[in-house]
Amino acid sequence: VQIHANQLTTRLAKLTGAEAHLLSAPGVAQSREAKLVLLGDTYVRETMELFGKVTLAIVGIGAIEPSSMLARSGNVFTTRELAAVKEAGGVGDISLRFFDSDGNSVKTPLDDRVIGMTLGELSGIDRVIALAGGESKTRAIHGALMSGVIDHLVTDKFTAGRLVSDDPDHFKAE
Repeated sequence: VQIHANQLTTRLAKLTGAEAHLLSAPGVAQSREAKLVLLGDTYVRETMELFGKVTLAIVGIGAIEPSSMLARSGNVFTTRELAAVKEAGGVGDISLRFFDSDGNSVKTPLDDRVIGMTLGELSGIDRVIALAGGESKTRAIHGALMSGVIDHLVTDKFTAGRLVSDDPDHFKAE
């Protein structure tokens, strides 16, 4: 997954005349201490210092249960950790930052291990485009839209139909 993300980022930058800056760190560190070590790396720190200059972000929206592709990448939390996120009201994530059905951040100890933008940092970006679809992600997409972070959503017509439906079953807890 990470290799593909890097290739896609580099290709998009080339197509748009931008310069790619890759964050050479895992999305999730093994511990808070490991995260602090990674943040001490010059390249990681320099890339993260560019977050304030981002004017367009393209993000995915994840359901609490990771896709099989993400699960294979190793960039996920344990079943126990995800259960704690659910218990705290989490319905989905953007960049491994969890939120509830109203779009509010769900704070858990996992935040101490994530390397990347927070939802607050994302909300300060001029344009945030989210890419997500599928029945299993409907609640997560709805929560993400409620957060106010997303400016544009790219999805499929079936997911769009569920999002605008008056049927409350689309947003019930699983």
